[in-house]
Amino acid sequence: PGEAQKIDRIMEKFASRYCETNASLGIFASADAAYVLAYSIIMLTTDLHSTQVKTKMTKEDYIRMNRGINDSKDLPREYLESIYDEIASSEIKLKTSLGEGRQPINRLSMVGVSEKQRRQAYKQEMSVMAETAQAIMEDISDKQALFTSATHVDHVRPMFKVAWTPLLAAISVA
Repeated sequence: PGEAQKIDRIMEKFASRYCETNASLGIFASADAAYVLAYSIIMLTTDLHSTQVKTKMTKEDYIRMNRGINDSKDLPREYLESIYDEIASSEIKLKTSLGEGRQPINRLSMVGVSEKQRRQAYKQEMSVMAETAQAIMEDISDKQALFTSATHVDHVRPMFKVAWTPLLAAISVA
């Protein structure tokens, strides 16, 4: 699937899982409402923080845009206002995985390059990826997170499909 389809699937699963785990909050009547709100947050972030958007969305515009998304009912006005204020004050950004001033290696720039130079570029990229992964793991290792137990084998099957070979290799070497 294309990137838009992947994003759509991720957003759908996020909304569904959010509603499952936060049903006690009683904010959303359905996962569809959470899905629509999540997309409206992405749109709001782009609208407020993109230099290409000349006319910025107001708080009233945002509230109006989200009318009736909760099974034909409105979400609480205070809730939408707090979302707007939060996004207006701090843009949602993804962390970049490249070091300061680094550019990713363009595959087209590797045309006509010797095998030795390709190996060197590969080693360099792998080193950067390893450093980034280590930094991320160190960053999150200090944080306390709620542990969620898997209640069905289908929840962990994809992880084991990916991890069993490297895990077996690591254990057999040790």
